[in-house]
Amino acid sequence: MKHDQVCRPRLCGLAAAFLLLLLAAPQESAGQSGNYPTSRHIGLRKQLLVDDFVIDKMQNLIRELGSVTKANGGMPIFTEGRFYGTVLHDAGQFKMWYRLPDGKGYGYVESKDGIRFRKAPKISGINFAGDYTLSVTIDPHETDSKHRYKTAYDAPGMAAGLAHSADGIRWTPYNNGKPVTHRAADTYNRIIWDEDAKVYRLFTRTDFGTAGGSGEWRGTRSMTNSDIKANPAKWKLVRNWAFQKTGKGEHKRRQVYALTDWIYHGVHFALISAYEWPGDLSEGGPDLKKRHERDVMNFYIATSRDGDRWGLRWVYAGKPMIPRGRDGAFDKDIVMPASTVVTHGDKRWLYYGGANERHGTDKVRLPRKHAIGLATLRLDGFVCLKAETKEGVLVTKPFRLDGNTLEINIDAKADKGEFRVEVVDASENSISGYSGRDAILFRNTDSLRFRPRWTGDSDLSALQGQTIRLKFHLRRSKLYAFQIVKSKDRQDDDS
Repeated sequence: MKHDQVCRPRLCGLAAAFLLLLLAAPQESAGQSGNYPTSRHIGLRKQLLVDDFVIDKMQNLIRELGSVTKANGGMPIFTEGRFYGTVLHDAGQFKMWYRLPDGKGYGYVESKDGIRFRKAPKISGINFAGDYTLSVTIDPHETDSKHRYKTAYDAPGMAAGLAHSADGIRWTPYNNGKPVTHRAADTYNRIIWDEDAKVYRLFTRTDFGTAGGSGEWRGTRSMTNSDIKANPAKWKLVRNWAFQKTGKGEHKRRQVYALTDWIYHGVHFALISAYEWPGDLSEGGPDLKKRHERDVMNFYIATSRDGDRWGLRWVYAGKPMIPRGRDGAFDKDIVMPASTVVTHGDKRWLYYGGANERHGTDKVRLPRKHAIGLATLRLDGFVCLKAETKEGVLVTKPFRLDGNTLEINIDAKADKGEFRVEVVDASENSISGYSGRDAILFRNTDSLRFRPRWTGDSDLSALQGQTIRLKFHLRRSKLYAFQIVKSKDRQDDDS
């Protein structure tokens, strides 16, 4: 096995790999351990409740993974392709880059509605190594239109290559077409601009065991680079890691097959393809009807505030973001996400590749068909805080109020669902007109941008510039996010 020279010295064998793993194991996001400062500057950024970043206290609330709806009745929407690839919404169209069904080429299609895709000009300029993996991003940091689209792909030597494009179709490689890393890069290679850190991040696969065969132990690595145009190959290692929570034998239970990053309002979402019970074919030979539970691939999310320390709770809870299909489904044994998330029409669009058989091994090749499916999720619906019959209470950390209006993403449409939002000072003392009975109780409400009101005022203009806390009271409700905005204009998202 040859490791990336910009990351680590060469290490061979499982023993050395495990030592490396211990030194570079993933850390649970601080949101899981509560190690955040006692106050926050949140400005006008939306606050997602995936962790405890903005939360000081919670009572009788459960953090719950969101529920997706599979489009097209759970059938594939596109049968001529598979991932590793990307779907973006740009210039009024959905644009999809995908691996051809036989895995021996790459395609590009477009759609107005995100479901019916039509073929477009073939992509050109990419010097694929033969694995045909490519993920595309629109760079919000870029000022040169010729570099607006960026891609990371499998370059010769099972390494990551980078390229740029004005239209996502005609590409020009960086680094004179040479790879920018060393092995391994045969699954997703994902480049993304991190505005908070002011760096580009590159995520690729890496190896811990032997390269291929029964000793293969897949992991992931992340790197940073502040200027890829000036120094496309100058990547600094952040971390090599693999699942290891349950000990050194965990690679027999689960492996990181691929990981990509999507950043939204300061939260990093890892889209993880997890290979579970790898190589375990104890459920029998090929069967395109029966849903299997071993040697399968599931799609999980993890969250982070720095793109490094990931909260892996949903992985270890066994709760995939998109569940695999039932017996006979096209996605019964493999679900692999696209490289990013599309936001359009007040929904999250989660495109994914599905297959109706297991992964298989070098010795046992399993016949299977691949296709592309779609699942949707309410806006900011990845994770919620759920209150049941007993009242749940959430108190935020103190923060300076920079706007005049509170918007919340809330689902209280269940029978007897209700909520109210108090505003208190930094010491949790009541504020006249905004606390106690002045916080109006709302029922039978389901809204992405609901604006609570108080008897003292309909907004927070009178408190602007002060340090406050929000105190949510929920019953039979799900709270997904909140945001302070400066005006009463609707805040739209489309990415």
